[in-house]
Formats: sequence, C-alpha cells, structure tokens
Amino acid sequence: MATIPTDLLDRIREIERRIRGLMASANSSPPMNQVGDGDIVVGDQGRIRVRTSLGEDLLLAGRVQPDRDSATQQYQQGLELRRDDGSLALSLVTADPANSPVQALRVLDHKGDTVLATDSVGGGLARPYLPFPTPVPVGTAGWESTAATDWTTLYAGPGFAQHPRVYCAIAVSGSAGAAVRLLVNGEAVGEEQTLAGTAGQTVALTVTLVEEIPASFGDAVSFEIQAKAPATGGTVACRPSGLYGVQS
Repeated sequence: MATIPTDLLDRIREIERRIRGLMASANSSPPMNQVGDGDIVVGDQGRIRVRTSLGEDLLLAGRVQPDRDSATQQYQQGLELRRDDGSLALSLVTADPANSPVQALRVLDHKGDTVLATDSVGGGLARPYLPFPTPVPVGTAGWESTAATDWTTLYAGPGFAQHPRVYCAIAVSGSAGAAVRLLVNGEAVGEEQTLAGTAGQTVALTVTLVEEIPASFGDAVSFEIQAKAPATGGTVACRPSGLYGVQS
C-alpha cells in the first residue's frame, strides 16, 4: 500500500470538519419561507404572484398590464385579486393608461359586474349610484301633520340594514313642545326631538339623528317617522329630508 503523506490526511480531515460545520449551520438556519425582520422588495418590473394548484393566478401585486408606456419602460404597478374560479374580485389598475391614467379601485362580483368603484376623474365614488334625498315641498301645507297628542305615524317605508348606524334628517314645523321620533322595526331609536320655544309659538327647524340600527347586516327593516302635538289645540307637521345608512 502506498504511503499517504501526513499533510494530505490532515487536509482531508479539515475538509470533513468544514463539511460537518456547514451541515450543522444549514440545519440550524431559520426557515426560508419566513421573514422575521426587514422588507421584501420587488422592483418596478417584478411582481408577487400567488397561484392555484392548477397554475391560475389568485393574487398579482406589482407590475400589471397594460404598461403605461413600454417604449420608455414606464410600467404600471397595481393589484389584482381573483377567486379560485378565475373571476376577478378586486383590482387596482387602469385599462387605458394613456386616456385614463388614474387607477380606479374596483370590487367585482363573480359575474364580472362592478359593485364598488372609485371615480378616477373627479374623485369620490363611482359605483354604486346613491340617491340624493328627494326634494320636499317648501310650503309646510304639503307636509303630513297631526294634532294628536299621542305618537302618530306620519311616514313609513321599508329598507335593508347595510350599515351599523342610520342618519335621519326631518324638517319639522309646529307648536312649541311638539316632538318627532324615528322608529326602526317598531323600536324608537335615539331620543325624541322636541321643538323648543314658548307655549303657543310656532317653530320650524330640521332635526337630525345618527343612531345604531337595531338589526343585523342584510336584515329587512321598516322605518317610521312619528310625531305628536304638545297639547290639545296644538299641531305638528314634518317631512323627512334624508335617510342614510352610515358607518359607526
């Protein structure tokens, strides 16, 4: 058997020691699928992509199509979120960068209809369309009125609970001490609003209420506006001028 130089054996032992050290270091390193500190940075041509098991996009964040100007390398950064059936659920892109450069935020249903969108020209809301309060007669003679001293329903109508609170504005004209209130599903919400003034005086003003809706999201609800005169011989007339669902 040939004689192996001692220095070569030492070098082999050193290589083995280093390999063992590398293996121990690799086994003790943190998982490569977690970031404990710092940022993940994606450049203007890159993107983060999440796909289904079939290779379809679920989430795309970063460079989206179309480019703003591919000739000058002006890329568009945005966001697209899809359902696992491939339908687009949320997007922050512009389909026409040249003529409509501002990105609109859109929420879409599974049929592709835009149910919520910001306005990319004037700002504010683009969808859904929300009604303005119906203009009401200026002359109080056209308002519903009552001379009853007990609560009397003058207006009623249905709705759906979509927000946690309700905003109600009521124009009121009547004898001082007359009062109005709002009912939801037959339950009074907030305090009754009384016309302040001296006895026998006629008072006119608009009262507002912002109160919790005693219903769950999506529930059908009924609204009533009730009024009552302060005493026999008094009267009160009113007209709702606004009824909105609002945030908490």
